[in-house]
Amino acid sequence: MATETIKATNEELMQVYNDIPKAYDRANRFISFNQDVRWRADLVKTILKFCERPKLILDVAAGKGELSYVFKRLYKNSYEIILTDYAENMLKMAIVEDDKVLCSFDALPFREKVFDIVMSSFALHASDNIEEVIKEMSRVSKKIVGFIAMGKPDSWIKRTYLSIYLKYIMPYIAAIAGARARDFKYIYYIYRRLNTNSFHKQIFSKYLDIKVYEEKALNLFYFVVGYPK
Repeated sequence: MATETIKATNEELMQVYNDIPKAYDRANRFISFNQDVRWRADLVKTILKFCERPKLILDVAAGKGELSYVFKRLYKNSYEIILTDYAENMLKMAIVEDDKVLCSFDALPFREKVFDIVMSSFALHASDNIEEVIKEMSRVSKKIVGFIAMGKPDSWIKRTYLSIYLKYIMPYIAAIAGARARDFKYIYYIYRRLNTNSFHKQIFSKYLDIKVYEEKALNLFYFVVGYPK
């Protein structure tokens, strides 16, 4: 049976915000209606509920390491994190100093059941075959898998509204904030080719014993934590 997300406290969030580096990615801030940091913190807290003393952690499609950064702010015990990403430049610009592996998230170069935690944030929607990604994340995890990614509502009304927002509004909000609008237009094209959340949830259930499943921001995102099957 699914349980509720564990929420990060205001004090914990303040610690993250106070130390947040300038290189922290703004793209997900605009997509998530300014909730990306809070959701990452909630993901970390929820994962740790199901795996209290992790020793080895994998951050899949880590980008600049934003999720690992939040993890470090919220979990102070001894552990090791490995970051993976397909883009070498992203790993070079990482905001955390940890081991990094250049690889695709649908072909993780690790043995089965080697990581206590396998996690990811705001990345899996970029995959051409999300089932292969979930299968790989489940394969290399021995305790828990957790991720947040962009989905697509089952409601056609919400899909229509979000299409308009992502295509015509969000890029220009980004521009007002000092970013380049054209750098954000690709998000709409990723969203357009996604399957619906109910389709994704069936895939997740195939490889994970889901303990937490939530949809956020008009069902534009799914938040998932589960045990590998």
